[in-house]
Amino acid sequence: MSRQKEEFVPLMEDPNYNWPKKDFVWIYSCWPTVYRDPSIWNYRATFTADLIRNTLKLFWYKVISVMNITDVGHLTSDADDGEDKLEKWAKREWISVWEVAKKYENIFMKGMKALNIDTFDVMPRATDHLAEQISLVQKLEEKAYTYEVPGDWIYMDTSKVENYGKLMWPNYKKRLEDLNAWIRVDMWGKRNPTDFALWKFNVTGQKRDMERDSPRWIWFPGWHIECSAMSSKYLGEQFDIHHWWADHITVHHSNEIAQSECGFGVHPWVKYWVHNEFLQVDWGKMSKSLWNVYTLEDVQKRWYSPLDLKYFYFMAQYSNFQNFTWEQLDVAKNTRQALIRKLQWREELKDRKEFENDPFFKEAMEAVSDNINTPKLLAIIQSSLNNVNENTYAIITFFENNFLKLWLFEEQEEVEIPSEVQELAQKRREAKKNKDWNTADSLRDQLTSLWWKILDRPDGFDLEKI
Repeated sequence: MSRQKEEFVPLMEDPNYNWPKKDFVWIYSCWPTVYRDPSIWNYRATFTADLIRNTLKLFWYKVISVMNITDVGHLTSDADDGEDKLEKWAKREWISVWEVAKKYENIFMKGMKALNIDTFDVMPRATDHLAEQISLVQKLEEKAYTYEVPGDWIYMDTSKVENYGKLMWPNYKKRLEDLNAWIRVDMWGKRNPTDFALWKFNVTGQKRDMERDSPRWIWFPGWHIECSAMSSKYLGEQFDIHHWWADHITVHHSNEIAQSECGFGVHPWVKYWVHNEFLQVDWGKMSKSLWNVYTLEDVQKRWYSPLDLKYFYFMAQYSNFQNFTWEQLDVAKNTRQALIRKLQWREELKDRKEFENDPFFKEAMEAVSDNINTPKLLAIIQSSLNNVNENTYAIITFFENNFLKLWLFEEQEEVEIPSEVQELAQKRREAKKNKDWNTADSLRDQLTSLWWKILDRPDGFDLEKI
């Protein structure tokens, strides 16, 4: 909220917190709607949720983490219009919306496992918590924060919300003034440009797959209400950390704050907001029209491990933009494999107390504590292998088991390299030295046809079986 680094003080240690005593740090993360294959863009956010959880555990905090599953249909626009995402995808695949949601939920969970990300403590589905969503809308109605457009929506009246949009700081009031000045309110009943839907009535007679009975007519929920309802059920009406993409600041998270603080009567609803920045592709937006929306399956089809992608995520601080290219993924893969080779048979378990005063451990923990600076942590680990002491491998083992989870101690299978392959690789190296790029490319293709991949290094090359 303050747009600056602050010392983390959980609610359970905050003297201003007067609700029932907590013994855990409580974290809530949103989830993309499960209606299509998750992209590597989606997985960076899931990786960050796991990163926050693991960081807190390094510092001895007990953690309860919740990540919701958005398995209820929502409109394609944040402005409460457009086609329902799940219904649109169901038509494309000739299956029901329920089958769409289940199919892509399973794919997402499988991807989490491949990235060695543990499931979260609670993973509630939106469709299982409609009663909680109705209850929160009713609270807002009772407190006169809403208005109804007959035959359309129950809307949140943001003009009645004190400091609406404060998460957009700085100059959020000026931004909202500009919005009101330049965007005309649609004539179908919305009073203010920032008002948002809580509850959609279906009085048209047109059947929607995910509509439900409610105290007033057939309905389906607005997008924002589900996160407030589910987080409050499992984490209480105030909790420590709310996380997801930075693009949620302007609309989704601002609306969550408004409806939650008004409905529950708490300020603040969430103590710390943590947002990870965008994953770009070739320094541009990931877009279907540009054919650059990559999935975990695309990564694996190119013979990368999902853990190479995870190492790539570690290479940038979560709060910074990260640019994805296949060349950068090559760097991640080669660096991870080199680290595995350096650590072969070096796994060592020690009690943490035995190395807590080691300068390497202290430096590594300082990197993690400084807004989770993972690039610096990786550099510190690499540097430690140039000056090994009796604790080095135990400390790396500790971070691998509790934070990185990159399978750095996986056993490397010895593969015999045929003489024909070695000869082709050496000829390619000579061609590159002579800047005969056409010959080098041709020899690389010959190696690929023999199911071998060549990995260039400054002092030579490695050969890897495909």
